[in-house]
Parts: sequence; structure tokens; C-alpha cells
Amino acid sequence: MEKLNYLNLGCGAKFHKAWVNVDIAPSDPAVIQNDLLKGINFPDNTFDVIYHCQVIEHIPKNKVSFFIQECYRVLKPEGIIRIVTPDLENIAKNYLFRLDKCLEAPDEMNVANYDWMVLEMYDQTVRSSIGGDMGRLFGTDNLLNEQFILERTGFSGKVLRTQFTAKQAQPGVLQRVKSKSLKQIIPAVIEKIDGVFLKVLLSKKKMEYLELGKFRMSGEIHYWMYDRFSLTRLLQESGFRNISLKNAFSSNIPNFDSYELDVKDGIAFDPTALFIEGIK
Repeated sequence: MEKLNYLNLGCGAKFHKAWVNVDIAPSDPAVIQNDLLKGINFPDNTFDVIYHCQVIEHIPKNKVSFFIQECYRVLKPEGIIRIVTPDLENIAKNYLFRLDKCLEAPDEMNVANYDWMVLEMYDQTVRSSIGGDMGRLFGTDNLLNEQFILERTGFSGKVLRTQFTAKQAQPGVLQRVKSKSLKQIIPAVIEKIDGVFLKVLLSKKKMEYLELGKFRMSGEIHYWMYDRFSLTRLLQESGFRNISLKNAFSSNIPNFDSYELDVKDGIAFDPTALFIEGIK
């Protein structure tokens, strides 16, 4: 397979082996470990393309400019950046629409759809456990508005729903799948030992604070949300030009659809997301 000069940041378990794939917790030997909050570990003007999906919202707002500047730095002149992130505008408009529907006719379906839109807006920001209320809802046996939720969540939601309904929703199902290499086992053992000592030293309440802090810093929560105006402005401030809105099926990246990063089996992974591209 010909290796492409394309970079996939924060890839999780969704990557193409022809690309250079990077993640803080690699899920495959083809993925390079890199804490993006500390920078992108490549020289200036290295890549023709940078892509990141569902990453920027997980970066603290005060560190986002640095992250985008790093993307600019490692891109070649005329290189393309493609960003996929939850769309605040789409969520807000749909929340208001579902609110009006409930006020007009508060039947069971309208209320269920309204409740889902509130979760889309807040759950991944405020949750204190893996999956949050969205995960628990996916595990509901008879999900009243399943079709609506799957329309909102696309292929990603379809996979999660299948996992939960198949009774596979064990703790960590929403976390990235990790290969159990020696490099991962040793830190896990050390963390386990640390936990035993901390339980001896700390009160129950202080342990709860510690566990909450660990979760909040684990990378699952959303620190900020973006719309077409704020994300365009952020890219322009870092030097990008020719900013354009796309969708899951459109891109200026040659043959992008063939890599199945935004679309799988003809279904968008994140159909309601904000898709935006820019040029260095």
C-alpha cells in the first residue's frame, strides 16, 4: 500500500493505514503516540493534508489556537486542512425546533426528541462517567425515538446501538479499543497500585474528587463547541485561507471518499457535524 503524505490527528480506532495516524492512546501499531496538547511531533511543512474528526471540541479552549497553529506549521504550502466537529448551530436550531414542537404538542415522541436534543447539547460537557446519559439511553431496550436518534448520529450511532442492544455495553464500551501491549499493561498495573495506596491515604470524599478529576481529564468530555463562524475565524486567525463548508460526502482532498473516514457503507459517521476545509 502506497504511503500517503496525509496526517490523521486524534484518530482513535478510525484511521486508514495509508495515512500517518496519530493518537494519544494508539489503538493499533499503525498509530503513532502523540499528546496533541503538547504539539504535533513533525517538522514544519511536512504534510499535504491534515484531517481531524471529533478532536477539536476535546481541546481546552485556551489551547485551541496553539493546536490550530501547529496544524498550520506542519502543513505544506497549499496543503489542505479538514476539520469535523459537532455543529453548535445545527444542534441549537434543532433544539429550538424540538422545544417548539413540545410546546405545541407535548406527546411522548416530541418529548423524547426534545430530551435527545438537550443531551446532544450538554451531556458530553457535563457528564461525570463514561458514556453519560447518552450512553445509558443507547442501552434502552425499547427506544421510542430510535429512528430519530440514528438519523442524528449516523453510522457511529448505529454501531453504538448495536453494541448496547447486544448486551456488550460493559464499562469502557465508549472508550477507544486499545491493544494490550506490554507498554499499556505496565502503566495500568502501576495505576492500580497507586489506587490502592490512595484509598488508604485519602477519605472517601477525596477519592470521589480524584476519580471525577481523572475522568474530566480523560479526553471524553467536550470543552467547547463551534459553528461555521467561530471555526472559520479560528482558522483565519492562524493563517488559513479559502475556508469552505463541506459535508460528509464532499472534500477538496483527492479521493477522500475512498478512505472511509467520514462515510462507511454509504452512511455518514457524523451526519449532523460541521465539516470545514481550508488551505495553507
